[in-house]
Amino acid sequence: MKKIRKFILPVISIMLVASLIFNFYLWRNPMKEASVSNGLVVFSNANSRDTYSTVHNLKAAQAISTGEGVKVGIMDWSFGYSTHKDLYADAVNFSENKGALDEELHGFWMANTLKEIAPDCDIYALCTTDMDEDKQVDNMVKAIDWAIQNNIDVLTYSNASFSEKNRPKIDEAVNKAVDHGIVTTFIHYDNPNNFYPNGFFDSSEGKREADVNILHYDYNILIQNKYEKYKSFNGDFSKIKTGDDVPYLSMSSTSPVLAGFVAILKSINPNLSPQDYKDALIKTSYQTEYYDWGFGLKSNISHVADVGKAVAYIKENY
Repeated sequence: MKKIRKFILPVISIMLVASLIFNFYLWRNPMKEASVSNGLVVFSNANSRDTYSTVHNLKAAQAISTGEGVKVGIMDWSFGYSTHKDLYADAVNFSENKGALDEELHGFWMANTLKEIAPDCDIYALCTTDMDEDKQVDNMVKAIDWAIQNNIDVLTYSNASFSEKNRPKIDEAVNKAVDHGIVTTFIHYDNPNNFYPNGFFDSSEGKREADVNILHYDYNILIQNKYEKYKSFNGDFSKIKTGDDVPYLSMSSTSPVLAGFVAILKSINPNLSPQDYKDALIKTSYQTEYYDWGFGLKSNISHVADVGKAVAYIKENY
């Protein structure tokens, strides 16, 4: 028995040390791909470029369509337009900030995200963001009217929720857009006509559940020094410079990703209603569990978009 103990204890010690070293390695060098095993999504680095392919079946969809011919307007700010004109089909500044199109920050990140999903869609940079919500909503109403007049197919929005004061105005504009065949993918916005994305979270804010779950980028699982740098901004994005290597806002990316999925479907069949595209992605979504490495929490996710299956659904049913 003593001999067995003398043998087992060193082995256990070695295994524990090896486990600590391996976990430390994963923390410093997160894996680059998500994996889906037994219904559990394990994704150690939400900044990986392979995640949408793994979780949302993107490669199967892109083998059939890449969004060619579909016009997507991004209502945002800081598009880096003057230095990245090749990324955009056109740009319009609806704000009072004359340099907002050419600054390179949030809108530029969202445009790059959209290009990952639907690389051949036409992106329109619509500068609408303002620190004053009243002005921002006015800018958005003008941008939506412009989108209707210019036959934009999809509109994205990736900023804060709207106050009760401004909901009637933005609701009227969005409802008008949808009546004209435009699909809107606004985060933090529970208007029934909006195609409402949520991240990989258990529940949604607002008065209704989100329509689909989209894998969100999460700062908590970036390498620690980048995360600490991000936290030092304290939400003041004016402090962030291009060289700071801060990638995407966590929930923000869900809107252009969903817009890219819609662009893929619309490129296959451009004659459907906004509700038809929503139905295709909702009906083909799947349920899973997601382990968030940043928070160490497991969540039950109800409606994970599967754009590959949605493409098949569109082709089979319309």
